[in-house]
Amino acid sequence: MKDIGLRIQDAEAPVDRRQPHAINEATTLGDVMAALRRQYLPLILCAVMGMVVGAAHHLTTPKQYYTSSTVLVNERGSEVDQEITASIPFARNDTSLLNEMQVLKSLQLATEVASTLNLQNNDVFMYPPSSLARDIVSGLQQRVTGVIGLGEAPDEPATVDLEQQRINQLTAAASRLQRDILVTRIGLSFSIEISYVGHDPELAADIVNTYAAAYLEDGLNANVESTERTAAWMRERLDTLEANAADVLAQAAALRQSDPTKVAELRDLAQRAATLDALHQTISARYEQILIQGSFPISNGRILTQSTVPQKAALPKLWQTLALTTLLGLMFGFAIAVLREAGDRAFRVSTDVHNDTGLAFLGHLPRVFAKNIADAPIPKTKRMTFSGGDQSAATNDVAKMETYRRKAKDTAPLYFWSVLMPQSMFSETLRNIHATVDLGTSDHPSKVVAVTSMLPDEGKTMLAVNYANMLAKSGARTLLIDMDLQNTSISDALKIPSVPGMTEVVGGTAALPDALHKLDFTGLNILPSGPAQQQSVTGDVAYQQDLISELRKHYDYIVLDLPPLGRGSGAKSMIGQLDQIVLVCEWGKTHRSLVAQYLAHEPEIAQKVAGIALNKVNVRQLRKYARPGWPESYLATDM
Repeated sequence: MKDIGLRIQDAEAPVDRRQPHAINEATTLGDVMAALRRQYLPLILCAVMGMVVGAAHHLTTPKQYYTSSTVLVNERGSEVDQEITASIPFARNDTSLLNEMQVLKSLQLATEVASTLNLQNNDVFMYPPSSLARDIVSGLQQRVTGVIGLGEAPDEPATVDLEQQRINQLTAAASRLQRDILVTRIGLSFSIEISYVGHDPELAADIVNTYAAAYLEDGLNANVESTERTAAWMRERLDTLEANAADVLAQAAALRQSDPTKVAELRDLAQRAATLDALHQTISARYEQILIQGSFPISNGRILTQSTVPQKAALPKLWQTLALTTLLGLMFGFAIAVLREAGDRAFRVSTDVHNDTGLAFLGHLPRVFAKNIADAPIPKTKRMTFSGGDQSAATNDVAKMETYRRKAKDTAPLYFWSVLMPQSMFSETLRNIHATVDLGTSDHPSKVVAVTSMLPDEGKTMLAVNYANMLAKSGARTLLIDMDLQNTSISDALKIPSVPGMTEVVGGTAALPDALHKLDFTGLNILPSGPAQQQSVTGDVAYQQDLISELRKHYDYIVLDLPPLGRGSGAKSMIGQLDQIVLVCEWGKTHRSLVAQYLAHEPEIAQKVAGIALNKVNVRQLRKYARPGWPESYLATDM
């Protein structure tokens, strides 16, 4: 019930047609597809550009070769750990494997490999070739740092001896190798893969193979060092036990000589001597085992696979490069498309007119070209014949009208489009405008219709002349008044003398009949504005209004070609004499907010506006802006 009450209350609220009406603008898949159709050009161009950049990058990038070697790792543990592991064969410690991986990644092992292969003196390793893109980026960075003052020359280094210089070079090579080498575990096994990617295939294979051998050698050396440290400790312990045992025996001998009756003390010394002797024998046995083990060191692992010299480059991969650059190009193109969509705030479809201005939409006027005028026969006469008559007179009228039509077509075809191409979309829109104007005006026998635009060059004059010609051709008494005092395009196109004009009529220097000019083809009467240099600044508003009032007595329709609303006050000065205003906006150019703000600040003019007609429409492009099911999606592409 609450919802019903709200709806009834909303229905009873007064409606202001100048206020924008919000509708459900939820974005659908159809809207996204329509936007992609509109913005396909930047998407395609950026994608193609990305492919071209990717191909160029692939051709200018040095080849790199992948090599790898596999090592099986055994645990480095104490004898106790080994005994436990032997009793539980499946209990392997992952921590020990991680420790071995850290050994492989250590700077010490990298230094050994670099020293073995003399990498510090290998130019391919120390100064690998770079791609063209990297060279360009590096050059730009150097230029930028030079401009902002960060590229100052470093201080001269202190003098370093040759040995220290060799150590520094070796350390630099080892650091680079440590950075580039890759150590990974193979699954859940205790196998480790050592891989490297380099520009020299032979050097890359030598690096991973040397790494594996150096790791095993490091394990042997570690075992030998551990055995030596253990043997040294045991040797020291045996010497200590021997000294302690000799001291106990000496104490026992002295006690027997001095006081043989102290049997308990002698027994304790004898027991202590026996304990030291047993401990000496145990450590001595272990010491001999360690000496034997040190003579035959055991490695911590073994090499499962060694790398061969690769014959085929692993990098760069063409398909990966093209896929990446094409994707980046599409992303860049999508960003451009989004910006273009967000920045396109001009009138496109009928809902733009209704939502942003609250006015009626009068139709789309396609852009027309004189070359597209068909050489069709003249339209049928408006008079019907119910009985036979003078056929020769009718033949003469037809011949005369054909002459007028040819003259109109040759003189100003665009101004006669509505009568030369009556079946076109342009003419159909004019008929819709006329129907809207007739429905919106009063029952006054004479109607004054003004045609204007927001800005110059939006096509208002062409619409006004065609609309007036259409009315005149239909038999209505029609007068077209050129009130755009800064533009004499009507007189120039129709070759009408500008003197006398409305300026002379209003100023009283010429009679109205002398200033009127009639078009032979349509019968339209035209009152030109007059020469620009003689026009009054004020426009003689009062006299113009009196003139319109007088002309209403003689014409059915008076069409006024007013100056643009954004650059003149013609509409405001004549607002009292106007029945309807037809506002012309250029499709894809006139900003919606400009029209909405003007109408909001000029309510008197907004009340007289019958609707907005969109001119210079690209019909093929128009269908891309329509949602599925909207009227624009069904428009024909002919004009």
